[in-house]
Amino acid sequence: MVNQNPQPELYTTRHSFAAAVTSGTSVTQQVLTNQAHNEEVRIYSVSMNLYDTAGSQVTANEEDFEITILAGPNSVPSKAFRADAIARKRDNTLIFSAPVLILHRQPLQVVVNYNGDAALAAITTVKITLNAEMYITEYF
Repeated sequence: MVNQNPQPELYTTRHSFAAAVTSGTSVTQQVLTNQAHNEEVRIYSVSMNLYDTAGSQVTANEEDFEITILAGPNSVPSKAFRADAIARKRDNTLIFSAPVLILHRQPLQVVVNYNGDAALAAITTVKITLNAEMYITEYF
């Protein structure tokens, strides 16, 4: 339930890849927005960080990962985007030109795909944060 309109929201998922996974491996995480029937979520940007087994942030192999946001059955934006585009930015955030709209009962999923040439050398965790706001839908 929205306490203010709009209400800032952060949705975080963690995608763990075991050592020696091969190219084409993907990890999907469901995001629960807990929105009411009269609320909608607008996602404005996505942030990404890579961590090793010790929990230390790493900067290697960003180019080997792709991120897809699924709103219902659709990929939004329509194609996956490479994680290195996010990692090269100072704040590790990719801002969308238009917000991704999530309506009531519309499943929201984040998919991270490993596309490296070689198997991963160590366990890697990809942390994705969706920066959003929840709005009360106004009917006129």
